[in-house]
Amino acid sequence: MVTLGAALGLTTMAAMPASAMADFSGKTIEWTIPFSETGGSAKWANFFAPLLSEALPGNPNVVVKFMPGAGSTKGANWFQNQRHKDGTVMFGSSGSTQFPYLLGDPRVRYEYNDWLPVMASGTGGVAYLNPEDAKMFDGSANKLKGKTYVYGNQGATRLDLIPALAFEMLGMNVEHVMGIKGRGDGRKMMEAGETTI
Repeated sequence: MVTLGAALGLTTMAAMPASAMADFSGKTIEWTIPFSETGGSAKWANFFAPLLSEALPGNPNVVVKFMPGAGSTKGANWFQNQRHKDGTVMFGSSGSTQFPYLLGDPRVRYEYNDWLPVMASGTGGVAYLNPEDAKMFDGSANKLKGKTYVYGNQGATRLDLIPALAFEMLGMNVEHVMGIKGRGDGRKMMEAGETTI
C-alpha cells in the first residue's frame, strides 16, 4: 500500500499461518498491482519483484500482474476474494486504494484487517510550479496565496487527496481539474500550460 500521500509503500498477502511461510522453493508468487503497467506502481513493483525473490525463503519466482480499474478497487476487491493461504498471491496497494476504504466508498469490498503486510517502502511527492510562479516561492506559500492555480487531479478519493489537502492547508487557491488518468497525464497538462501547479 502506498499511503499518506505516497509516503509508505506496502505489499500484502492473504492472512496465513506463520508456519506456511517457511519455504517458497520452486513456487511462483503472483504480485497483483491494481493499476496499469505504465504508472509509478508498475515501476515500483518491477523494481522490487527480483528483490523480493531474493529475500523470501526459497527464492520463489515473483511475477508482477496488472489489474487496473475503478481507481484500484477492482484489484483490491479481487484480492480480497482470493483463497490462497500458501502466500503465493500478493497485492500491491496504494493511497488510491486506501482512501476509498477510509472514506466509505460503496465500491469497496475489501478489508485491510484480513491482509498480512509483508513489505513497506518509503516514497514521496513533489509539487511543481510554472517557472513564473516558482520565482515567487521563497520557502513558504505566503507569496503564492493571491493567485489561482489549476491542478490536474486524478479524483477526490485518489492519492491526489493529499496535495489537495496540502494546498488548502497552505491557504492556496487551487482549482482542480478532476478525472485525469494518472501522474503522466498531469505532467503533460503542466507541460502544455493547461495546469499551473
